Formats: sequence, structure tokens, C-alpha cells
Amino acid sequence: MALTMTGFDAVNRELKRMRDAQSPAIEKAIDDAAKFGNQLAVDEIFTKYGFKSKSYVEQHFSVSINPKTLRSYISARMRPSTLTRFASPRYKVGKRAARVAGGFSINVLRNKPVWFSGAFTVIGRNGNQLMFSRKKGDNSWRELNGQKALYGPSVAGSFGFMRDDLEPPIIAHLRKKYGQYAK
Repeated sequence: MALTMTGFDAVNRELKRMRDAQSPAIEKAIDDAAKFGNQLAVDEIFTKYGFKSKSYVEQHFSVSINPKTLRSYISARMRPSTLTRFASPRYKVGKRAARVAGGFSINVLRNKPVWFSGAFTVIGRNGNQLMFSRKKGDNSWRELNGQKALYGPSVAGSFGFMRDDLEPPIIAHLRKKYGQYAK
């Protein structure tokens, strides 16, 4: 059921004029808020999670803006990140004071390391570095059949977890920018 107004042509023209006058300010404010939201999300995810490089998080985010509907979308990649993105090697002292590989220290959450003593990396078929882990007493070191590579959180999963915390600053930024552009 559509709502139609008759007899108010002057009011309709005035509303259309006001909408046309304000739409550029709204478009600019939405554009700025989307870019601000993207950068805020990248910074917050990099601060909370143990990704080694901020550029990895940045390249897996995308912003799309639709000026006709006055909407913007921030999306991220859903594929899980390999644990090598969060890992640094650990060493033990072997015979004759030589350093021996002792697994990996993994920081999925920043500054909260977990030591995987049986972890090791291999180069996968597509050239990616994959991480596997063996338990103590597992002597099947030549076969990886049936073992699954270890993965950490995806960028989109991290973004989804933090989305509620990111909304208030983005809304405040949108209101501030709209106030600037509407003048």
C-alpha cells in the first residue's frame, strides 16, 4: 500500500529541494565515516590481536559506498589466517650449548603468548607456510596424512567480534562530519 499525497505540490517541491540540497553533505559525511570506520577497525584489530603486520589486516578489508542509497559497507575476508601470522620461533639449549628448535610461541591475542612445543612449519602446495603440531611421543614425523594445519582467527571474525565496540565512535564521527558539511 503506497502513501500518496494530493494537494500539497508546494510542500512536495520543498521537501525534494531540501533532500537535494542535503544529499551532498550526507554523501560526504557517509564517505568520511566509512573511511574512518575502516581505519578504526584496522587499528583496533591490530591492537587486540597478534597479527605481525598491520598491512595484512588492511589488505583484507574493503569499503564500498553507494551514494544513491546513502549506505556504506565495510567488509573483511572470512578465510582463517594461518598461525604463522601470529608465531615466533622458540629455542631450547641442546647438547654442547647449541640452540635447538623448541616449537613456536603463538600470540593470537596480543601479549598473551602460548607455547606450542611440538609445532613446526612446512611449505604447502600453493606456497603458503602452514603450521602443524605434534604431541609428545608422536613419532610419525614423516607423514602428515590426516593431520590438519593450525589456523587462527580470520580478519572478518575479529571484526565481527569487535563490531559493537566500533559503532559508537563511527556514529559520533558521522554526526560531526555531517554537522561540518551541512553548514
